[in-house]
Amino acid sequence: MKNGIQNSAEEKPILLFPTHYLGNFVLGLPWVLKVLSVRPQAPVVLDARFGPLARLILPEHSRLILYPRQAMAAGQPFFSRLLHYWRFLTALRGTGSQVILDLEGERFTGILARLSGCPVRIGPVMKRAERFYTEIRDLNYQNHRFNAFGEIVADFVDGDLPATRLPFRVDQAALDVLGTLMPDWQSKTLVAIHPGASVPYKLWSQDRFARLVSQLQDSGYQVVWVGAGGMDAQIIHAITGQIKTDETVNLCNRMSFSELMALYQHCRFFIGSDSGPMHLAAASGAPVFALFGPSDEAIWAPLGEHSHLLRGTLCCADDCDAFHCRLDYRCMTSLQPEAVMEAINDRLPSLSVETQ
Repeated sequence: MKNGIQNSAEEKPILLFPTHYLGNFVLGLPWVLKVLSVRPQAPVVLDARFGPLARLILPEHSRLILYPRQAMAAGQPFFSRLLHYWRFLTALRGTGSQVILDLEGERFTGILARLSGCPVRIGPVMKRAERFYTEIRDLNYQNHRFNAFGEIVADFVDGDLPATRLPFRVDQAALDVLGTLMPDWQSKTLVAIHPGASVPYKLWSQDRFARLVSQLQDSGYQVVWVGAGGMDAQIIHAITGQIKTDETVNLCNRMSFSELMALYQHCRFFIGSDSGPMHLAAASGAPVFALFGPSDEAIWAPLGEHSHLLRGTLCCADDCDAFHCRLDYRCMTSLQPEAVMEAINDRLPSLSVETQ
């Protein structure tokens, strides 16, 4: 490495990864695990919201520093926000590390890298944060975001790709809660559906979800809604209002990460748009049917051999992107429920209800 810092077995780089995007967090986790496998004492900086999820996957002795994003939100008292920030920086600067790897590459993480006191600061060319680094990585963002995370930590790991299926630890308590929420869940063929997304252009229409759920119910599946936040709750409420005979179970905003992973590990498959819950389902090993529109699958497709990406029958214009589409994102709107059911029956014949 540069600046006189040796890439030795003793070096414990800070892994700066306080992303607030669940999808990014899941795609970067395999690389965090890979670094920790050879640098077990390396501190890991995460958004406090993802602390419980990280503890289901990271080694139990891992040194976590939680970024208190919610405690420092604009609506909180000024001195309370200042105190939380000071405590966080004190923990960050107290690691004794000489190197910090900024996996996130946001402007605020570039500032945190500079404030860490580490003489070697490695980060990507992205969102004008590079001025805070001593070593800049010009990443290939045309490849999958999973690979981009690997480019950041490349100096500390070998060249083998880590497994994208993550060994989440689910305890009996989580299974007990799931049993309380769905007393007969073990006798059902569960399908988890997340109909939300972080931005509108990723959303499949509510009427198509309603039609798909009706077809799934007719085929003997028990549909379980998953999600978090007010927007997901509103979308689910609107969809269920359009289902003639609604036999779904709504667990939106009712599960911890541990309970969600218990559900994923016991469901037949997952259906959802390009979202964090979709990437989390893929990482759990559940078969995933991802409903994609203008999202670039080369960058954001769900990973894993049991992941399937579905699009509509019509292509969008050449200038279609995440911000504008003169054809009303018909690559997403032309995807019909019947095509989704056909893909499920086609690609997972051994998991169909009729073969049990």
